[in-house]
Amino acid sequence: MITVLGVYLYILVGFVAKKIFREIEGKSLVLLSTYFLQPFLTLWGILLIPLNKELILSPFIYILAVFISFIFTFFISLSLKDKKEKIISSIAPLIGNTGNLGIPLSYALFGDIGASVATLVNLANVFFIYTFGIFFYASGEYSFRESFKKIIKIPIIWFGILALGLNVLGVKFDKDVMKILQMGAFASIVTQLLIFGIYVAEIKLKEVSLKLSLIVLFNKFLVLPFITYFVLFFFKIDPVIKKVIILEVLTPLAVTNVNLSALFNLYPQKMAFLVILTSVLFIPITLFFL
Repeated sequence: MITVLGVYLYILVGFVAKKIFREIEGKSLVLLSTYFLQPFLTLWGILLIPLNKELILSPFIYILAVFISFIFTFFISLSLKDKKEKIISSIAPLIGNTGNLGIPLSYALFGDIGASVATLVNLANVFFIYTFGIFFYASGEYSFRESFKKIIKIPIIWFGILALGLNVLGVKFDKDVMKILQMGAFASIVTQLLIFGIYVAEIKLKEVSLKLSLIVLFNKFLVLPFITYFVLFFFKIDPVIKKVIILEVLTPLAVTNVNLSALFNLYPQKMAFLVILTSVLFIPITLFFL
């Protein structure tokens, strides 16, 4: 519990800093983290321990659970009349904050193996967001070429492939080099938590839909985790890895959902409220599941 609260402390720092100093821009930190710090985190996280069958399976299990869950969230969303709300309730619960919150929390709770699994899962989540996620948010209006361009511009994808290759080949960095990567990784972790706090501070709540909120919570904290448990039942892997995967699917809605909803005019205010709501409920629900 103390570890979880410790992670939220840095989110609070970002939140308070933005409230006091309005000139602080989250976008600048996003660019710094995405293009300069997250590559260190990706290399460090994947190279921490040798890859084995269980670690390699973790992102595939995560994606499998997400896609099976989508079948259920899609049909559950049909109970809503508004087309835009249907899209939100179907896809938003499946796009969790696996990077800004999932990686630091997994490392804090489960150590090196937690960081490795969470890093791999986050790579899978990035692919999901910038392919299926964008296509669904745009309802087919977003071209494959534009989506593909977004993917290839993200450094963590390439550094993830590099780290996976080095790990498979058995390449090991010197302890001093790993310490340098660790410094960058920890800087990335703290920066990502600060970014999350800043984004929450920038949210302006103008609209709240009770029915939409209840359906999103149902899909996020019941459908997705229980489908994940069902999928995990068919795989014999380390219990710790299973816990990390469960933790990753429980992470609150990613702020990326707000960005995408604003981009495609899908009630960004409602989405912002859902991000806050799932973030508040995340701690007690996670303690129950884990």
